[in-house]
Amino acid sequence: MVAARDGLTPAAARQRVDQQRALALAAIEAAGDEPALPPERLAHLLRTARARLLIETAFEPTHRAADIGARDPMLTAARNQPRHVHPTIHHVCQVIAEPPGELQGDALATATADPQWRARATAVLEAVRRHVEATVPPGDPQACSLLLADLPFERPEPGGPSTDPQVMLRGESGGGFDLDACAAPREADGSCSQPSFAPEWTEAVRVGAVPGLRGPFPTRFGMHLALVVQVLPRRLPEDPEFETSLREAIAPQWRAQQFEQWLAGLRREHAALLAEGAGAPP
Repeated sequence: MVAARDGLTPAAARQRVDQQRALALAAIEAAGDEPALPPERLAHLLRTARARLLIETAFEPTHRAADIGARDPMLTAARNQPRHVHPTIHHVCQVIAEPPGELQGDALATATADPQWRARATAVLEAVRRHVEATVPPGDPQACSLLLADLPFERPEPGGPSTDPQVMLRGESGGGFDLDACAAPREADGSCSQPSFAPEWTEAVRVGAVPGLRGPFPTRFGMHLALVVQVLPRRLPEDPEFETSLREAIAPQWRAQQFEQWLAGLRREHAALLAEGAGAPP
């Protein structure tokens, strides 16, 4: 790799690497004011220093994210993986306050629009929010589980977050949401006549600190207290920095794969040199 990188013959490249190893060894041996080490320990440290020098000079300079080829199989596969190619994604979990009963559609929207019910639901969720702010770190990886763990979703219980019989709590454990998703084909101008999510919900979720709480706020489905855990920035092929960011995302895995192949090549080269030496005349 040094030969290809610097335009040297294999013999000249090997000589340069040997010279760099010798310099590293001399630098270590020049530190004569340190306590003497056992021979085995010193030999181990010297091997480690040589290996590190070899990696820094022969591998790392040619295995940066920018060195991933446009047709590399790993990069090609990543271009079709949702975890690498996606619109802006909001990861959200929430508690929803609803009226009692199995209301749906217009009946649910009418009940949740009632000002008196909204006031009662807001009071319940404000108490929940105070409890959450005191006990759940928003940035904790288990924040959603902690948010939902203690809430009596089946029915109100004495001493629980909701003792109001007109306010039932339901939890949604969360997921990734494209807030601009459309439930029907978009119009010619790109507008959406049927958003996948209630506009008042997406408007509330979109604004605020990340991670952070939103609400209580109303929609036709009830009153919501939402926790936005994280927001994954948009990464789509038409974005100017798409290829650069995609390479950066897969670089650690790609570099590890390439390193294994590079080591295997060194082993083969070493074995070949040993074989040549064994076959040489005495």
